[in-house]
Amino acid sequence: MDKVQIGENAGIVWRTLENKGSLSFEELQAETKLDQLQLFSAIGWLAREDKISFNKENGITSVRLYQERYY
Repeated sequence: MDKVQIGENAGIVWRTLENKGSLSFEELQAETKLDQLQLFSAIGWLAREDKISFNKENGITSVRLYQERYY
């Protein structure tokens, strides 16, 4: 896997989160059809770019698009 493929997978993950909202890793993998390495590489790419945030509730970690909020 190269950087181009990781970037393309990051786009798949980003569009999926934009359309579906917050998803667990399992739900995100099912929606994107990416294997585990592809999924976590894409999540790492998006996290490094500060595009996603993580939430852990009841032992389940979910991922969602990061939205800056100003109050």
